[in-house]
Formats: sequence, structure tokens, C-alpha cells
Amino acid sequence: MLIGLTSCEDKIDLDLPEGETFLVVEGWITNENGPHNVKLTYTSPYFDEQAPPVVTGAGVFIRDDEGNETALTETLPGTYQFELAGVIGRSYRVLIHVPDGDNYESDWELLRAPVPIDSIYWQLSERKPNINFGEKPDDIYDVVIDTYEPEGYGDYYQWRSFLNGVEAREPFDIFTTSDQLVDGGPITAFNVTFKLYSIPDTVEIVQERISKAAFEFLSQLQNQTAFVGSPFDTPPVPIQGNVRNLSDPKRPGLGFFGAAARDRASVIVGE
Repeated sequence: MLIGLTSCEDKIDLDLPEGETFLVVEGWITNENGPHNVKLTYTSPYFDEQAPPVVTGAGVFIRDDEGNETALTETLPGTYQFELAGVIGRSYRVLIHVPDGDNYESDWELLRAPVPIDSIYWQLSERKPNINFGEKPDDIYDVVIDTYEPEGYGDYYQWRSFLNGVEAREPFDIFTTSDQLVDGGPITAFNVTFKLYSIPDTVEIVQERISKAAFEFLSQLQNQTAFVGSPFDTPPVPIQGNVRNLSDPKRPGLGFFGAAARDRASVIVGE
């Protein structure tokens, strides 16, 4: 029996518990000069369409494994900034004291050596533009990179892309991988954006070498944000990252503070 789900228009109010709020941390340290940001918010109910509340007035510090500590400055509500460029081979963590009195810290993250992008270039794509996904008729080029995967298993990567200076930030723009299937050797004509471009777009690719913990966190994040779309999907559950609550272990922090070794390259399509 097939029952039409659109035949009933009665309003249904779901009495869902608000739930406890948790601190959410989002931040990275890289080998590049800043500014770098650490963003602090609190969780909000799943069906709340408002932006999550930000955490203002917190004390936020970056510490390395040699005991050096840098205080961050709150430049916007809930956004804490630092200029520090990480040193290759050192490990870093974030320390946070929020106004309600709780203290948090992240796990140590090792900043490894970056893997360089050897070259970046555009080429005519075999794929046709999909107007339904916002692609234009003159979007007919791929932008790809040549790089090299170091020998030895245990490397993890994330790629970011910028179109005309604006970073792609949708869930499907999260692209991570490991060297589990390809360890050691050159990698050529590697498409890390899966987008089509047109003349004279400026495209910048940032290649980041990240930790296994960061890779696993980002993979879970994409699974909960990109691969949904039905009202009957299970509501996302909080993803526990690498932040712990030192004051109350029963209320862990969420999110991730990571170390990413970056290399970047850009190209103008058509030149």
C-alpha cells in the first residue's frame, strides 16, 4: 500500500529536549604566518535555525611542546586570533578558559613537514557543466595538480580550494585522503576540487598534511553534513574531536584543534 505523505497538512509539534550545551572548538595552526583563528561556540538544538551562540570573553592560549605559550586576542565575538607560524617538528595544543569557569585543552598535534605541490595547471574537462548544480555553460576546465607522496605509510591530507579569492566551504568541498592505497611516488593530474572552471578564473589550491586524528574527524564531519538530505535522516550526533574538559570530564568539548603543514599554488585559467 502506498500512502501519500503530502495529503496531511496538520502541524505537528515535536516536544524534543533541548539537551545540554557543549563547547565547540574550531581552529588550526600551520607553518604559515597568520592571522589564524580559533572559533568558540556552544552547541544548539538540532532544529534551531539560528546561528549557534558564540563564546565571548574566554582566555585562549596556544602552547607548544617546549613550554612556549601565546595568548590569543578576541577580534570578533567568539573568534580568537593569533599570528604565530608553527615550527615544523613541534607539537601544539590549545588551552581554553571559558567564562563559566571550565577549563579545556586539546590533544597535542604534531606539525609535520609540508608536501609540496610541484605544479598546478588547467585542462579541458571530459565532463560537461551541470546547470542544475550551478555550473555555467563556459565552465569547461578542470584545475589539477602534480605532487609527490612520501614513502612510508601514515600520511593524511586535506585540500582547500579558492575561486577568485573565496574559499569553497560547502560540506562536499571537504576533501581528505590517506596514503593507504598510494604510498610513495609522483601523483600527476590530480583533481582535488571536482569543480569546473572558466576563463579567466583564478584558482588556488592549498595542500595540507594533517594528522590521522584530524583526518578521521573531518571524515566524520563530512558524513554528517554532506551525505544527508532527507527529513527522515537520523539527526547528527555530536562528533567528539580532540578537546577535553578538564573541569568536568562528563561535559567534553567538541570540535577539533589541528596542526596542518601547508603548501599552496595558484593558476589563472586560460593563461
